[in-house]
Amino acid sequence: MDDKSGVVLMSIVNKQNHATKDGSPSAYTFDNQGFQLPEDSVPEVKIINDNEATTSTSSNETAVAAPDDNINHTYSEVKDVDEETTAATNLTNGPVDSGEKGPGLPNYRRKESSVGFRLPAAERKASTASHSAPFRGMGKEELLRHSAKPFWRRLRYVCMSIVLVGWLALIITVVALVLVYPSCRKPVDQQWWQKAVVYRIYVRSFQDSNGDGIGDLKGVNYRLDYLKELGVNTISLSPIYETSPQSESDMDIVNHTSIHKELGTLDDFISLVNNSNERGIKVILDFIPNLTSKNHTWFRDSASSADTSNLKRNYYVWVEGHNNSAHMAPNNWISVYDGSAWSFDASRSMFYLHNFLTTQPELNLRSSGVKKELTDVMQFWLDLGVDGFFIRNSGYLFQDYDLRDESLLPNKTDDKAYSSYDHAYTYGLSEIHDMFARWRAFLDDYGNTSRHDYIVLLADRVGSSKEVLEYYGRFNRDGVNLPLNNFCLDLDEYSGGHGVAQVVRQWIKSMPAGRWANWLGGIDTSPRLIDRMGEAMARPFLTLAMLMPGTPVVYYGDEIGMRGHNSSQKDEGQRNLPMRTPMQWDATENAASAPAQQGARGCPSTPRPPQSMWSCPAAQKSEDDSLYNLFTNLTALRADNPAFHYGDYNEAVVDDQVFSFVRDYDGVKGFLVALNFVNQTVTKSFCGAYSTIASQGEVVLVTSSDVIYKKGNSVSCSGVQLGPYQGLVMSWNYAAKEL
Repeated sequence: MDDKSGVVLMSIVNKQNHATKDGSPSAYTFDNQGFQLPEDSVPEVKIINDNEATTSTSSNETAVAAPDDNINHTYSEVKDVDEETTAATNLTNGPVDSGEKGPGLPNYRRKESSVGFRLPAAERKASTASHSAPFRGMGKEELLRHSAKPFWRRLRYVCMSIVLVGWLALIITVVALVLVYPSCRKPVDQQWWQKAVVYRIYVRSFQDSNGDGIGDLKGVNYRLDYLKELGVNTISLSPIYETSPQSESDMDIVNHTSIHKELGTLDDFISLVNNSNERGIKVILDFIPNLTSKNHTWFRDSASSADTSNLKRNYYVWVEGHNNSAHMAPNNWISVYDGSAWSFDASRSMFYLHNFLTTQPELNLRSSGVKKELTDVMQFWLDLGVDGFFIRNSGYLFQDYDLRDESLLPNKTDDKAYSSYDHAYTYGLSEIHDMFARWRAFLDDYGNTSRHDYIVLLADRVGSSKEVLEYYGRFNRDGVNLPLNNFCLDLDEYSGGHGVAQVVRQWIKSMPAGRWANWLGGIDTSPRLIDRMGEAMARPFLTLAMLMPGTPVVYYGDEIGMRGHNSSQKDEGQRNLPMRTPMQWDATENAASAPAQQGARGCPSTPRPPQSMWSCPAAQKSEDDSLYNLFTNLTALRADNPAFHYGDYNEAVVDDQVFSFVRDYDGVKGFLVALNFVNQTVTKSFCGAYSTIASQGEVVLVTSSDVIYKKGNSVSCSGVQLGPYQGLVMSWNYAAKEL
């Protein structure tokens, strides 16, 4: 028979009538192996040619012959039946006309009949070969045909979408965990002045190098190694400018770019800067922009004429007298040293303003010429290597343009006293902030083009904390880097823990974001540290100033507990003030240190307290419990531990007696600084005062030898005992924070 033209004629013949016991027709059975006819029913399969295809009319047999053009259609219909019912492979035991076993039939109830249809040649061979084999599943082509159906295609899309969404959710979860889980933060980049310990020097009292009894630049140069050993990395020098002959004021400046001959030369200054930089020490210079001496060439030129041809005519504040009188001041403004702030100049026939001495006329900073002159002064010293400026008397830079009278304060009757007035028109005017912004921009430009190090600005300001903190900048314009924290100068031995907390909080909590604090220990216009609070309280205060976030500013001699001399002299711009006593380099009455080396001597011209109150650095170095050694230990602790540079700050226990705080940072040691500011022994528990405080800590510093704990002791934080005005610093290893 021709494979291509042959037609399979299937005849299912019942050899007998099949019936169940109850007489009903028998049914074909079907399971997952196909279906099976009753044992007494024999299917017959005939193979006929196309020309022989006939239709039998027998009641027991039906034959169907399909013409050639219906082959595919007939085959497809039969295949559809197979797909729905799964062809049986067990229908192989009935005799067929050709003597071969036929394929299985679907399991559904039907009449006994014989169906003939044409199969492709390949499938006829496959069908014959598979009659005796178990079902092995669908072939490749059949699988592809099924998989192309819409249902299965949609099912695949759904499954693929579920997988993709699952992977995406997993990735998002991992990323979220990485972002949320606490990790070690990158340390904040800091400028040199933020890590500095600023050491304020009154040059005339620090070290004399030539025997004239006056401290000088060579003397400071000679003591650089001492400063390096002390842990100081920045020095701030008092005014060194050339002043009027015989003047007793450092502010009586006649030349802003020349050094007073008693203090040295420009070469001495350059040598000091170079030697300081070799030791890693920066140099800050006082800058006095609000006044000059009457003997300054600027004033002489300005006083010569009010004519418009005089380019310096507006360099100072010139005003005609009341009703054009030479004897009546323009208004009621009072000098800092009492009396009228106006003096008449006969050469110009006008009054000039002086907020201080009559010999110190106020510059007019509204003049573009003055602004240019002051910028040139800054650049001159920057070119010599200065690292920053301390703007002195900064609150007096501007005065009221309309010259309005100032009001007397309540309950004040002395109209000639400076303290009787509200100085709203002569101090702290808003134009100051614009001037600061201009100088800050100039210094930034200079630093970016001429050198790599940042140039720092400091300034003093008397007023409320809000007024002082505004010096950092206003309206998104930068001001000074360190407006000095004068509130520290108000602390004394009776301040207690809450008094200290008040000073700290009003600065830390009110300071604009991104700014840097400072803690002022002393300055050359305020009583010394020991005179204000005594040596006992000076120890915890120095610990506070060194280890708080911010820059400590200390005054020369405070590291050895120097006191000011007893004097009732009023500050009237003179140099000989109590806090400016000569540095006590040795135990001799004249101070001065060993005079042999390089001609270095002290400054015996300034009065000093009795010798019993003094102790020099050389003696204190050998005493473990000395203030000098506490100072050097604090500077070393600050320098060696990143937590004190950029670590977080959080208060711990704060009450009437104790002020304590935590400094810690991711990945580095944490520290508890506990300070007792009262004259009694206290015991405090610090466990739970802040989340990162460990239950046990190692003592790394004590403020005095009478503290019951020693360095290296392991101490429980649950009960720490501190004697009067004692303090300690404890540390623990970093522990990763849990979610």
